[in-house]
Amino acid sequence: MRKAIRFALLAAALVAPAQIAAAGPDRSVLPIPAPPFDGVIGENALDSRPDSHGPVTAPAGAPNMLVIMSDDVGFAMSSTFGGPVPTPNFARLAAAGQRYNRFHTTAICSPSRAALLTGRNHHNAGVGYLSDLGAGYPGYGGRILPETATIAEILKLNGYNTAMFGKHHNVPTEERSAAGPFDAWPTSLGFEYFFGFPYGDSDQYSPILYRGTDRVADTEGQGEILDQRLAEDLIRWVHNQKAAAPDKPFFIYWAPGSTHAPHQAPAAWIARFRHRFDMGWDRLREESFHRQLAMGIVPKGTILTPRPSEIPAWDSLNPAEKAFAARTMEVAAAQLAFQDAEIGRVLDELQRMGMADTTLVTLIIGDNGASAEAGPPGTIDEMRSINGHDEREAWMEANIDRLGGPMTYESYPAGFAWAMDTPLRWTKQYASMLGGIRNGMILSWPGHVAHPGAICAQFGHLIDITPTLLAAASLPAPTSVLGVAQRPMDGENLLPSLAACDADKPRTQYFEMGGKIGLYHDGWFLSGDDGRTSWSNLPPTGPRPKISWTLYDLSHDFSQALDLGPAQPERLKAMQALWEQQARANHVFPLDHRFGPARGTPAGLWMSGPKHYDFWGKDVSVPALGRPLLFARSFTLNADLVLDRADASGVVVALGSHFGGWSLYLDHGHPAFVFARSTDPEETWKLRADATLPQGANRLVMRFAANGPGKGATVILSSDGHDLARLALPTSVLLPAGGGETLDVGRDLGVTVTDYATPQGAIEGDVRHVGIDFD
Repeated sequence: MRKAIRFALLAAALVAPAQIAAAGPDRSVLPIPAPPFDGVIGENALDSRPDSHGPVTAPAGAPNMLVIMSDDVGFAMSSTFGGPVPTPNFARLAAAGQRYNRFHTTAICSPSRAALLTGRNHHNAGVGYLSDLGAGYPGYGGRILPETATIAEILKLNGYNTAMFGKHHNVPTEERSAAGPFDAWPTSLGFEYFFGFPYGDSDQYSPILYRGTDRVADTEGQGEILDQRLAEDLIRWVHNQKAAAPDKPFFIYWAPGSTHAPHQAPAAWIARFRHRFDMGWDRLREESFHRQLAMGIVPKGTILTPRPSEIPAWDSLNPAEKAFAARTMEVAAAQLAFQDAEIGRVLDELQRMGMADTTLVTLIIGDNGASAEAGPPGTIDEMRSINGHDEREAWMEANIDRLGGPMTYESYPAGFAWAMDTPLRWTKQYASMLGGIRNGMILSWPGHVAHPGAICAQFGHLIDITPTLLAAASLPAPTSVLGVAQRPMDGENLLPSLAACDADKPRTQYFEMGGKIGLYHDGWFLSGDDGRTSWSNLPPTGPRPKISWTLYDLSHDFSQALDLGPAQPERLKAMQALWEQQARANHVFPLDHRFGPARGTPAGLWMSGPKHYDFWGKDVSVPALGRPLLFARSFTLNADLVLDRADASGVVVALGSHFGGWSLYLDHGHPAFVFARSTDPEETWKLRADATLPQGANRLVMRFAANGPGKGATVILSSDGHDLARLALPTSVLLPAGGGETLDVGRDLGVTVTDYATPQGAIEGDVRHVGIDFD
């Protein structure tokens, strides 16, 4: 009886956090205006009394907050939600907190992160699609808007310390250089400290990282996997924050890039899963479904939805294809298990420091459904496959023992992505299907959960996290932040559900991603799908596709299995009208059904840029997909070198990595060039001049002559008016890979394009100037 009374009182308190803080300063306008001076000023300091007001502090009892969101993890990957990958630390949070099995994301990366950080719908926050592919429409600029301030900004201005670790895929490509602007970076969005990467994915072995807005030296953290480095830096930050301000609460947002491609993990962790997925995706999905039923993750009566015809049956694969696919799944499982272990390290440290009971932990297991973007075959080179899924099968299979290591940038086949979303339909990118938008979530706050270990079926969405955190800190949603009037929060406070879960709570929430449409309304779900698979750039009927409309009663059909549209045409029509109303109110139009390169890559925007570029010095790096774009069109590169000796080695200019890139360099004095469309030897072309360059000043010229769209190119190296070597390329096009790779002068940072005689291709001498002229 006492426990029931306690949680009834708690529920009432959690509903109205603004009233709890009413006795303090007005926190609806941020920064909080300074109160009037209440001291006394005399002619002499000894006759004066200073102002009594101190700095802004958080409301009494405001908890520490740790928000963790993993990447591309499907609803059924973690064992905590019935999946095949053991995640004991996720389960540890669930045991002390509450799992949510009807929690939703936006279906893809950048929009999900914007929704999480702002509490607003992704279009309403200005990030309706990937930040790499912003467009000139109110809902699609690709930058979080000033009128939708982040939870970090709000908490910082209310007396919190704030820090972010990991992936921030909310910076437009052209704003990732030393020239900025830095308005979209974490340190301009309320985070006092940032350690991570501002783009879509990262190599786990050789990541390109930033601390604040400064690039971290490649030599830092060598030998450590990225997820390990993020955890260690987070722990170091907490140690220092609590040493300096032990009574000041912190807000930490941790966004590991795993399990987004590349799937990479320590070899010992991969070995733990050897042969665990040899049964294939069809049987794996059935096994996960039975576990989910037994655990209560899905309700009794749930239907296991059938495999889409676009995904092949496991039994249709030949033995080599099965072996390759199974190993890719082993690697992905190892990566998630390793992530879980690193999260466990952080939880252990908070426990050791006595902060476990005063920290609200939010764990969102995936920013969207599992990714099927590698298509039915899978890939060993994510960006290489994105334009065609035509990697050489023999080369993929030859790399089976390299999978998960630094020489592959792999992702599993679509079949395993589908299995990771059991029992739901489809995968990442599908805002029209629950497999793209339903992810597991856990809230853990000791002393505030009525039924620890429970599973809550109340509808939830990423936009609910910011209102929930504000409620936990007894803070109102501000009406003005830094002089900018704020848009109302779109999300709802979930804290009352910790005391009493309300699975039938009325709710309306729209979904849209890449032209795929969804609408949840009081238990019903409208789906509007354009037929495009997540590994295709266009719908089968083109960029103006016919939409297929279906209707589901999710209150009785957890997995979206039974289309009731034909039986309820009037409800279908009403739901369509409600979706359009929500879309217009949230800046969703215009719809664009094209994916990735088909939308017109950022490169397309820069083809009309300046014709001439100058780089002054050997320490220059700019984004690989920024200006100048050095592939697919003709240009001449003039490099003024000063070499320490006649057999000097090192990079002159390098673009991208061995997963996609090219390098002009010296090999013991010999000018050399390599063009790598991928790591496949049949897609890597090399050139080495017989002559060497002398010690001292030299001018090395590279002519890249593209033969036209979709055709090859000729590369000519020359010096002092004499041609030194010539190479015919069958293609002029490559996609610089992976995430964050750069165009470097005088060295090759991140993942290198080729092997060099010096570390990272550091040139033995100087690159005084590089001039680039486009035809």
